[in-house]
Amino acid sequence: MVSLTGPFEGLFGDRRRVGLFVVAVLALAVVPYTTTRFVTNIFFNGLVFVLLGVSWNLIAGYTGQISLGHHAFFGLGAFVSAWLTTPMRAGLPESIQSPVLVAVAAAAIVAGLLALVLGPILFRLTGHYFAIGTLAVAAIIQLVLLDQRQFSGGATGYYVSNELEPDVVFLLMLVATVACILVTYAIVNSRAGLGMRAIHDDEDAASSLGINPLRYKMFAFIVASMMAGIAGGFYAQFWLYVNPDSTLAVSWMVDTLVVVVLGGMGSMAGPLLGGALFVALDEGLRQIAGEFAPVIEGALIITFIIYAPGGLYKLLADRFGDAESPAVDEDATTDQSGAE
Repeated sequence: MVSLTGPFEGLFGDRRRVGLFVVAVLALAVVPYTTTRFVTNIFFNGLVFVLLGVSWNLIAGYTGQISLGHHAFFGLGAFVSAWLTTPMRAGLPESIQSPVLVAVAAAAIVAGLLALVLGPILFRLTGHYFAIGTLAVAAIIQLVLLDQRQFSGGATGYYVSNELEPDVVFLLMLVATVACILVTYAIVNSRAGLGMRAIHDDEDAASSLGINPLRYKMFAFIVASMMAGIAGGFYAQFWLYVNPDSTLAVSWMVDTLVVVVLGGMGSMAGPLLGGALFVALDEGLRQIAGEFAPVIEGALIITFIIYAPGGLYKLLADRFGDAESPAVDEDATTDQSGAE
């Protein structure tokens, strides 16, 4: 039998890992009150990239489904959140105006429902066809929002208002990011995580053992999409502005890929390390190299992929011997096919 605390045994059993995580969270919590707004903005974007990386890593790194439309759920979440806190600008009834937390929760639900509807269709595709299909969905959503100017503001964008200070939104985003990391950790180190890994390694072999691939793909897709919707919802409430061109731009997908690749795909710590490294590189090179920053950044990323394909996490794990291992009871592995 698997204990209720089983998924977290590997996390809380390592005091060093827990200590570093707690210190990092506490340090981030004081950023809005000890630094300038410019620095707070940088750290907020870092949290967004971490959450996007963690959520995309769940569907791609653990389940092996390379989605190139993850930013669609981020952008949709941003607009849903904006519509609910500032409905009058979209011509929506004032009665639906909601607090920030309700708006962000609704953003997550809408993103999850969209994934629930699209998943059975998209998962009929495999490999690069699935990747192209998800990218096409993102492009369609962006074009629809650009066309429906009354709801999105078109190229002009949509201005948002809410009752909270930016510092409070930052803290809420931090709490949401930590919660999503813990939820992802629990999923990865549970029976569902074993099923995802089995599909990632060999879908046909997993099917022959009685594992239902669609079930686990859908689960990962919906959870990852909801997390992207949360990131988008808080993004809209922090910056108080969304635009179909920028908020649904494919650059969000590219940056998410870079975060996961730099940190290490298929590991929990990877997106966290990748998000920190990406933001440091992006902002540091922008200050030092100016307009040449993207070129240098691209060269560094290519070098990283060639010489450190496992990402920063693998480099640190090899150096300090801190490799991750699923915290699932052995019985769970034995019972996995029977549970299907």
